[in-house]
Amino acid sequence: MPVIIPGATMWVLQGTTFSRLQLPGGSLALLQGPQVLSRNQVPGFLQNEFPVLAATGSITADFTPDDFEFIVEPPLIRLELEGGLAKLRAKLSAIYRFADSGRAGASPHREASIATTAADVILPLPGGEGRGEGNRTSLPWLPDPHSSRRYRLRDYATERDALARLVRAGFEGPDKEGLLQLSGQDAVLTFFARDFPRLQSAWQVTLEERLDWSLNKNVERIAPRCEVRPSGSGEQWFDFGVQFETSGGEKFTNADIQSLVRGGRSHTKLRNGKFALLDTGAVEELSEILIDAAPKQEAGGYRFRNEQAAYLNETIGGKLGWPVAAPTAWKERLAGGAGELELDFGVFAGVLRPYQKDGVRWLHKLRANSFGGILADEMGLGKTLQALTHVALQRAAGCQPTEQSLAGSLPAEGSTLKSAVAQLGNKLSPTPCLVVCPTSLVFNWQAEAAKFAPQLRVLALQGPHRHAHFSRITEHDLIITSYALIRRDAEAYRAVEFDTVILDEAQHIKNRQSQNAQAVKSIRCRHRLVLTGTPMENSVLDLWSIFDFLMPGYLGSATDFRERYELPLSKGRDPVLQDRLSRRIRPFLLRRLKRDVAKELPAKLEQISFCELTAEQRAVYQQVLEAGRNEVLAAVGKEGFAKSRMVIFTALLRLRQICCDLRLLSLDAAKIKEPSGKLELFGELLEEIIDGGHRALVFSQFTSMLALLKERLAAESIDYCYLDGSTKDRGEVVRAFQAGRAPVFLISLKAGGVGLNLTAADTVVHFDPWWNPAVED
Repeated sequence: MPVIIPGATMWVLQGTTFSRLQLPGGSLALLQGPQVLSRNQVPGFLQNEFPVLAATGSITADFTPDDFEFIVEPPLIRLELEGGLAKLRAKLSAIYRFADSGRAGASPHREASIATTAADVILPLPGGEGRGEGNRTSLPWLPDPHSSRRYRLRDYATERDALARLVRAGFEGPDKEGLLQLSGQDAVLTFFARDFPRLQSAWQVTLEERLDWSLNKNVERIAPRCEVRPSGSGEQWFDFGVQFETSGGEKFTNADIQSLVRGGRSHTKLRNGKFALLDTGAVEELSEILIDAAPKQEAGGYRFRNEQAAYLNETIGGKLGWPVAAPTAWKERLAGGAGELELDFGVFAGVLRPYQKDGVRWLHKLRANSFGGILADEMGLGKTLQALTHVALQRAAGCQPTEQSLAGSLPAEGSTLKSAVAQLGNKLSPTPCLVVCPTSLVFNWQAEAAKFAPQLRVLALQGPHRHAHFSRITEHDLIITSYALIRRDAEAYRAVEFDTVILDEAQHIKNRQSQNAQAVKSIRCRHRLVLTGTPMENSVLDLWSIFDFLMPGYLGSATDFRERYELPLSKGRDPVLQDRLSRRIRPFLLRRLKRDVAKELPAKLEQISFCELTAEQRAVYQQVLEAGRNEVLAAVGKEGFAKSRMVIFTALLRLRQICCDLRLLSLDAAKIKEPSGKLELFGELLEEIIDGGHRALVFSQFTSMLALLKERLAAESIDYCYLDGSTKDRGEVVRAFQAGRAPVFLISLKAGGVGLNLTAADTVVHFDPWWNPAVED
């Protein structure tokens, strides 16, 4: 056990070695004598000093940091207004609630009607001190008076955003009393017309009694009334109309409304002398919807395509809060999550986790409404399994004989039994589904299908002899091919109509003008799905290309989308535009992160990613395998098994090197066209890891393989740390990675397999799995 020698400089004696003890100042004080920490100092001590002391083994405690609870959630924002229509005064504060442990995790915005208690911490904004025990605004952690081991994190970002919202609405200040002021009747009426309704839905807003009376006496709000009606043109369209009138019954035409918007006015005088307030911001948002969705203008309103229903509903009913009169069937189609869909999972019931079942339900709901969708779950959450389950359940449902499916399949007079059976088989056999994925994932799809859905008849169309199997496509349930081949075989695929086309790693069609994109978009099918953990890589135009495959026309033309979204967003962050785009794509995109479903996941989630050898790798593998077999047999025959172990291990080592990358052998690199299928798969996985905000440790037995990985990361401008036996300052490299300087740490299995404490990473990749599981662990 190490011995700490106190003094002006602290030293540690471990065995026969002295080393300087470098600890933060607070820790030195603790070692030099008894110390009592105030509650406000505890979080910092647990985060900074405690781990360092624990690492030296020089501390004993009857607790662990896990015994403490740290609550991270936004505060409730309170806005108190007083004054009149000529001048408003606003008092802003943040309320951090400490009611009881049962309510600690409740959403603070849903508690707006609950009175504050003495335990709550109320912080005036901006500046000032909070009410409650030792709660100055400078402290990031707020102790819970009900529990000595519970704290809340001060949310400075939410506090700043709240103040900024009032400033954007025209308020100035604060004055000496901490009040913000808004002066002028036009400015006050505009605030109550545009900003006040949104603040009421987001914050706890109270009005001084005199101000409340003045508003009731002098102001009426122009309320929109929206109506959705089924279109006479069939199920692909619906009609939408909107009318504006005040609570007193005075109506406004669309021309009146547009006149106010164009004039930049949010209020007008009514015949009864009151002011009519119009939320012109909401009307402008409706105008943006009309530009995005490009409906047909009818005499009574607008005619929208069905896929625009969710976007319209999320904006009108959700963001703007306008009442919408609609048929029950239309509301049911949009309301509620896919988790409410009843689905018999059959043999998959015990395989799928709850969030995966929700994903399958979501895919089924999209299909029921004839929509395409993007399953964008983070890597490792089972996108392939969810897609296979969706396909298998659809195939099973489509092959169940019903009265409708049998209608017309009975043998006609004079027909043979063989022709009748063939006719019935065509009725009961749905058209096949097609999966297009990177070459490195074709084998992975085959393996996953064989493991989880063995009832599916799977055909992988790849290799030089694939064309001989095209005539058998309709005999199978699932066809698998690659992007590299689909563009070569596009003409052959046009002759087949598929039930569903699934694109895996759909970022391969992000360039709308590429051969990949053109080829997959030309395939005839009834339903389309996309799987990708990185739906957007370079710009939002990537999304346009994916949606052009899923639902052509939904996001308008590429030129319009570029002008309305890509160019403005490329110039800088635009929250309003980002929110609008999110509302457009959210109904058709499902993304869950590991932290979102953490309770459903095991402590360690293991994923085996299968990949195929390239043609060159396979050829070299066969040659080395034959030569190695002859060499081993000759050695065993001459020396016996015990003395031939090195020959055996050497043969196995060469085969493992071939599976990693052909360049690990002493071959002419210039003659190698495709050195590694595994390296390509690693690139796909790493892209998802980094895009998901994760940090990875990548282990390999071969330093020569790590050198190739370094080349790849450098070529893609990905920062990395590196450790092998030649690394001189291991500590500095580890500290650099722990400090967050790079998302990837390349480590030699021999040099870094033990003696490292790397807590900054949450993902481990074994590039070449070792034959001893204990070494991997």
